[in-house]
Amino acid sequence: MNTLQHKFMLLTVIGASALCMAAPVQAQHAASDGVSAQAAAVAPAPGRRPDLVMAQAFDTALQVYERCHWAVAFEQLLGLAEDDHVQAARMALQMHRYGPALYGQAFGLSPLQHARLVRLQVQTPVVRFTLAP
Repeated sequence: MNTLQHKFMLLTVIGASALCMAAPVQAQHAASDGVSAQAAAVAPAPGRRPDLVMAQAFDTALQVYERCHWAVAFEQLLGLAEDDHVQAARMALQMHRYGPALYGQAFGLSPLQHARLVRLQVQTPVVRFTLAP
């Protein structure tokens, strides 16, 4: 590894550690803002959860991750990735790749799961923004 790679790894480890030391995120009651009523009213498409439900599930997975419950977060992210959630797939792949170094545990993926998540990343177009002069 070169020095730049060491610095990146060190910053990543520090960032992951800082997440565990941060104040816990307060859980919101979905019923208080009517979100759960909206989610219940949206019927899922066959084989796929509706976008609102997926957004809520991703938010929940991030809250679990921020509380350093990484194994649970990984399972939730993997479930979302199976429903083609691109950000969840990206995080699951990163957790799989850097698990032992960052989290002190390995997050396993079968070869089929790994290939599916990588394929999802490749198929997703990269959006580039340019600033107007």
